[in-house]
Amino acid sequence: MKNSFKELPGSIIDLEIILDGQEFDEYWQSAYSQALAETQIKGFRPGAAPKELADHTIDKDKVFEKATQAAVRQSLNSATEENGWTIIDQPKIEILEASPLADGKTSKIGLKYKAELTVFPKIKVGDYRKIAAKVLTERKDVGVEPNEIEKTLEWIRQSRATLTRVNRVAERGDLVEADVQSILNGKPIENGALKGDRFVLGESRYLPGFDDELIKHAEGESVNFSITAPDNYWQKDLSGKKIEFKVEIKAVFERKLPELNDEFARGLGSNFQNIEGIKKSLSQGIAIEKETKEKERLRAKIIDEIAKSSKIDPPQIMINKTLENMIAEVKQMVLRGMPNKYSDEELKTQLLPRAKERVLANLVVHQIIQTERLEPTEEEIKAEAEKEKLDPETNYDYIYEIIRNRKLFEFLEK
Repeated sequence: MKNSFKELPGSIIDLEIILDGQEFDEYWQSAYSQALAETQIKGFRPGAAPKELADHTIDKDKVFEKATQAAVRQSLNSATEENGWTIIDQPKIEILEASPLADGKTSKIGLKYKAELTVFPKIKVGDYRKIAAKVLTERKDVGVEPNEIEKTLEWIRQSRATLTRVNRVAERGDLVEADVQSILNGKPIENGALKGDRFVLGESRYLPGFDDELIKHAEGESVNFSITAPDNYWQKDLSGKKIEFKVEIKAVFERKLPELNDEFARGLGSNFQNIEGIKKSLSQGIAIEKETKEKERLRAKIIDEIAKSSKIDPPQIMINKTLENMIAEVKQMVLRGMPNKYSDEELKTQLLPRAKERVLANLVVHQIIQTERLEPTEEEIKAEAEKEKLDPETNYDYIYEIIRNRKLFEFLEK
């Protein structure tokens, strides 16, 4: 068998394989013998008829097809093993020349074909130790400001407000329950109708000025008004446009906020005796959260910098698969309830650069783990499953990834 190949962009291998007549004859004879064994002629057991008689009943084209398929499969496996390739997509095969037996003799070339292979890419990773060390010097000091504690404490206080339904006009700070319709150019805006929406006047997420239009209106009233969206509005298709609103107020609730005193603190749990205890706990919690975010920021930057310094030609199939997964994630997590807001083509255009970045990041992570032998062991997976009270079989991939990432960053952060 002879083979020659060219490396093309996108981790594509353009391979050509030639089997001489004698080599291809082995596949032919194997396929022919199988056809003889399966031949059924009246008066003989399957495969027991004389060869001369059975030969006339055999479909030589099918024999040749089977011989060709077997020759391609086995010769392709040999070539991939010889060159250390890992094929990650269905090969594209083109038969260039094929010569079946003729008068008991084989031609000089028995089989010649081309194969286009998509293979796992070559990865030349940058100096990840040096890069990690440099990025880690950029760690920011994490501190908790008094206003952060006060802001969080006020959020807790707001969440503990008592609600009393009132028969009066709504005022700023009241909670309003309403049905809201949004209309543009006389047509309802897609996903712009909300039933029983609840929001605090002065704190809603509607357009600026929306809440002001509802002040001084009571339960049972319908309020119609128009607002022009700001030019920098987050929904680009609505920015700068005049939007009509039809609001039916279903209920108005007066909110009474609790006083921030020791009694309020004790009501949050037996661990708290006074406001100072809550503030101390909040300070610790905020500090942990900020430290976690800073660690995540540094880790993401380490991988990003390593990927930028590495030489990788990612296969398009990897990028396409990652892009498909990202589109599904966005539809599930972000666009739930708004399935038609963006077409798949729009999402592909927006997410393609991030998909490429994710593929490169995954490849450098894979290579570092392979090089440094950081793969999780079965014992580690079993121990993690017991610790998290998870079934190690049904959650194998999830547990594997947790341990893998932990070992990777423990190594890089040393």
